[in-house]
Parts: sequence; structure tokens; C-alpha cells
Amino acid sequence: MSTIKSFDPELLETRDVHRLLSSAIAPRPIAFASTIDAKGNVNLSPFSFFNVFSSNPPILIFSPARRVRDNTTKHTLQNATETKEVVINIVDYSIVEQMSETSKEYDKGVNEFTETGLTEVPSIKVKPPRVMESPVSFECVVENIVSLGEHGGAGQLIIAKVVHIHVKSEFLDENNQIDSEKLDLVARLGGDWYTRVTKDSMFKLEKPEG
Repeated sequence: MSTIKSFDPELLETRDVHRLLSSAIAPRPIAFASTIDAKGNVNLSPFSFFNVFSSNPPILIFSPARRVRDNTTKHTLQNATETKEVVINIVDYSIVEQMSETSKEYDKGVNEFTETGLTEVPSIKVKPPRVMESPVSFECVVENIVSLGEHGGAGQLIIAKVVHIHVKSEFLDENNQIDSEKLDLVARLGGDWYTRVTKDSMFKLEKPEG
């Protein structure tokens, strides 16, 4: 018979709370966010505290949390605050290594596209470029930024409204809908673990009637 161990987050270190949350609440999609600062410098960084929250209006939210070790903020948050625009690129298996490489802490002004060999493509309605290698990209304007605290580990919710969508044609069916079996998506688990969404790992479950 299984036993249950309980934890009070108020009594744990922030890093331990993070490990419990990120390991249990998984898999999580990855927002591969491209932004620019007020001077036009490009930044590209991944965030797995991310999801879609509304279709009308189309709203995506991701959270670049304050760093636990020194309570500093990330360049993505700084850029989104300055310019109010972001492109959220979806990560598939073909770019997982480059995505991971961009999670390193580069100096302000360093272009992660250049560092990783990913290709910038001009967007239609916003200034940040999109990732050419990404299967799907969402051009967004930042509607609001909600701070959940001023201490290390506190989430900073970037509420982004989708204004343009790019999908590679090979991932669309005859009705211009995304074919989930063709996407080779990657999602985040806890620690250094990721998962890959392949046809063999997928299953259908019909919605019940009534």
C-alpha cells in the first residue's frame, strides 16, 4: 500500500518547492520567446511556465520568474516591459538542442539566434523576429504584465494577445488544421527531463455524450 508524504511550502526552500511543482505539473509546453529591447537588440529564450488561456481573444501567458539565487529579472521580461511585443515559437524535436542552449545566461545584448545558429525571420505585425525552424509561431502584443511578487522565484505573468499565426504547411491537414500526429513536439518535465510527443505516445479519447 502506498504511503503519502506531505509538504508545507512555507517550510521549504524555494528551490525545493520549484522541484516539486515542476516535476508533478508536467509535461509543460515550451514558449520559445523572441523579444527585442528598446535599442533593437534581439533576445531568444525558453519558458515552460506557459499555456493558452483564451481563444477569443487569443491569449497566451508565460512566466519568466525572478531568479531564485539573486532575485534578478530576465532579459525577456525586461524587453517585454519596454517594447510590449513578443513572438512565441513552438519547440519541436529538431530544435531542442538549440532551445536548451538559449537557456544559458548570456550578457545583455547578445543575440541567441546568432549563438545557436537558429534563423531569424521577419514578423508581419510585430518587431521581434520569429524562429524559421519552429513549426508554429505566434506574433503577440503584450496586453499586461502581472507580478506575483518581488522575491526570488516569483512569477511575472506576461499576458500576450496573438495577432498573427505562422504554421509550416507540412503540419497542416486539408482543412488547414494542425495535424497533431505530424508535429514532433517537445515538452518540459522536472529537473533535466523532457518528453517527446510522438505518434506512438499519443492516444485518442472521445468526449462523452451528454
